[in-house]
Amino acid sequence: MEVNGLVTSALQPGPLGPYRRMYELGPEAEINMKHNLKNSLETIIHFYNAFRKSNPQKLYDFPDDLLKRKPKGRVLFAAFPSMSSDDVETIREIITASEHSSISILGPNQILTKTGIKFEPVGDNPSKISANNQTFSEIYFNGVPKLDELEAIVSECKRVMVRRGFLKIKVPFAFFEEPKRPALGEFVQITAANLFPELGVVEGGKVKQILDTFFPKNGVCETYLGEVVFWATKS
Repeated sequence: MEVNGLVTSALQPGPLGPYRRMYELGPEAEINMKHNLKNSLETIIHFYNAFRKSNPQKLYDFPDDLLKRKPKGRVLFAAFPSMSSDDVETIREIITASEHSSISILGPNQILTKTGIKFEPVGDNPSKISANNQTFSEIYFNGVPKLDELEAIVSECKRVMVRRGFLKIKVPFAFFEEPKRPALGEFVQITAANLFPELGVVEGGKVKQILDTFFPKNGVCETYLGEVVFWATKS
């Protein structure tokens, strides 16, 4: 452990006898702890995800008019923290379901270059999208950026959305109630959401509060796989 920088030690005189070896946390201790904690949370989330997929249930109602909605016009897609193969499949589904739509990609898009999917890049900064006002009829986010950046990003989304445009933010996990006691579930929620946002756990109440600020018509629902969807339309 000393070789790996997890602890440091030194011999110190004992109060009544021989020297004692005293140990303290080393320079790599906290980094190692966070790494192990993240791996543990990933394991818990992985098995919970498998469990909920085997027991799908609908917790929130999704308006029928939005459920049947098909993408039209220009569509913007972004994935957080980065785009994966699952996001590529989501993009294919959007294109297949769309009616005469073109798709634009916000953020790194190297994974798409060999797929044959035609798209237009609109920059890497979600707070400053390279598009004119009222450009997109649909905006899809897989995952949520850092919460301290979300308000500026939602405001920017509203700028580039057409009237009656649709914003959809899908996250793998969200919790809505503030912790009331120091229990394991609350520990997992808070730790994952604040220390490891890349795991996809978000504080749903904060996301909903930001949407309320910019979009009077918004809501939240759960898909049959248990993923949480935040939605909003521009009036």
